[in-house]
Amino acid sequence: APGGRPPPPPATLVVQVQERLPLGWRLCAFGTSFTVLARPPHYAALGVHMKPPPPSPFAGSLLSPMPGTLHSVAVEVGERVALGQELCVVEAMKMQNVLVAERDGVVSELYATPGDTLAADQPIVGFEK
Repeated sequence: APGGRPPPPPATLVVQVQERLPLGWRLCAFGTSFTVLARPPHYAALGVHMKPPPPSPFAGSLLSPMPGTLHSVAVEVGERVALGQELCVVEAMKMQNVLVAERDGVVSELYATPGDTLAADQPIVGFEK
């Protein structure tokens, strides 16, 4: 440590154990719940041999950021879109949220139509890969 002083003690974190799970615990800290997985070191070492999860079939699609109603769709299948272009409007809690393209691309599929009720993370617009 600089100046010959000992390093400060590590910060203490206080958590609440909400539930004991078969492979860990559900903990609460700062008002947020966390699921913590606890495995012996030899189990954790075997994790390098696990296959990665398959990619989502909706990877790269525009997903609804919140539950709501699809108010309007501003694009059609086959249309080329540019970064920042308006794609659709989702109404949630009486507020209209304009969703824009996060990249350039071509619309391959519309998964929802105006008036549909959307769940959070539900695909709305698909793009060509």
